[in-house]
Amino acid sequence: MNLAKEMGTRKDFYKHLTLFIIVHIIINMLLRMESFPKILSGLKQSILEGKIWFYHEGTGIFITIIWLVVLAVQGFYVFLFKDKIEQEE
Repeated sequence: MNLAKEMGTRKDFYKHLTLFIIVHIIINMLLRMESFPKILSGLKQSILEGKIWFYHEGTGIFITIIWLVVLAVQGFYVFLFKDKIEQEE
């Protein structure tokens, strides 16, 4: 396993960041809508009732926090450490 390849490049980080933002905008918009598409109404109900792990009430952790930590680790690695590691090789 090559950590440099696993973490990707700056371009990969920007793609990941864009995906993170878009998904959160879409989910928040869908959860705030009063008239919800019937296809996704089950998803909204499950999120609001806590049946799926969008929010874990026992620990107070949103799945968003975990995704944000992964994104932050990737960003720190790509912008701070990757260049140093590649120069040493």
